[in-house]
Amino acid sequence: MTSRFLSSKTVLSTALSLAAWVPGLAFAATYQVTDLGALPGYATSTATSINERGDVVGYCSPTREDMNQRAFVWRQGSLTDLGALPGGNYSLPTSINAQGVIVGDGDTGNFRPQSWVTRAGGLFQFFPNNGGNTHALFVSDSGWIGGYYTKSLGGWTSSWKGAIWSADPKKPDRLRVIDLPVLPGGINRKATASFPAAFNQKGQAAGYAQTDVIGQHACFWNNNATHSIVDLGVFPGDSSSVAEAINDHGQVAGTSHPAFGSRAVIWNNDANHTVAELALLPGDNYGGAYALNNLGHALGYSAYGVPGTWDIGPAQIVIWRDGSVFPLQSLVDANSGWVITQAAALNHQGQIVGQGTRNGQTHALLLTPQP
Repeated sequence: MTSRFLSSKTVLSTALSLAAWVPGLAFAATYQVTDLGALPGYATSTATSINERGDVVGYCSPTREDMNQRAFVWRQGSLTDLGALPGGNYSLPTSINAQGVIVGDGDTGNFRPQSWVTRAGGLFQFFPNNGGNTHALFVSDSGWIGGYYTKSLGGWTSSWKGAIWSADPKKPDRLRVIDLPVLPGGINRKATASFPAAFNQKGQAAGYAQTDVIGQHACFWNNNATHSIVDLGVFPGDSSSVAEAINDHGQVAGTSHPAFGSRAVIWNNDANHTVAELALLPGDNYGGAYALNNLGHALGYSAYGVPGTWDIGPAQIVIWRDGSVFPLQSLVDANSGWVITQAAALNHQGQIVGQGTRNGQTHALLLTPQP
């Protein structure tokens, strides 16, 4: 799967035994679907993240979507417009913590991505970076923010840096930044870079790194004083890998890539970060995982690819839980009329957010497992 970070993800029972995953909820035959609606004047909506209280963030788009989306938060049945940065054309939320603090990306009038956090007066640009780009990915319950940025758009990958922003006691209106390290060992420094994709409450992170020696490998950042980086490697025999998600146990989900292929994998939280493959739907051979919660539920996709080619058939959204893989659509009440088109994130209660279509409408959805 192509990395989404710069542009805008053997059998599961084996992974469970290797990882000693926390037991999940009892299997839910169906998910209840809640339509989150759309802001007035907008045609569609998409959910991007959810916290443990069931608060959802996402964005609405007009009929013609062209860097003009508007961020929203949905709480207890009410949709609220989050606005944009001063002069901004768009706002896209990426994470909401247990206190309801939200982070995301937007612009200040030039369409160049900058990052913001919600404060009492609206959206606050916490890392002015008008010469480059900033992308906030996560806000912890204690308030620090994880993401990545570049100070220059000169084109060299090494200018991109993973980062953690936290309160600066000397400047209460600003956040101080700590850069995450890159993997050592590259020959050409300009070909060395690391990009986090996800963070957990402990301050660990996962993503990918690249050098001119190893190519592209999934990687893991520890929550120690130096945020030391670990090369997670690839599934045996594969050539590259990307980490997409991390839970609070330190388990990482993502993809590993054989020739002309992609497999969904879990890197476990043992000392060696042992990798295990997740089973796909019967007959499929191409997939990936991009979301993971503390219950051991993972979201991803499953498809069939013609061996030796990049001819990949239609993919189905899947969920791995309770020792099996399921098409997510099969777990939604058929009488609801909803066709699930996206599943973006899930919380530790097992709720899923994404997007679906029904009766010609495309709206953000909340899927809640039923007992």
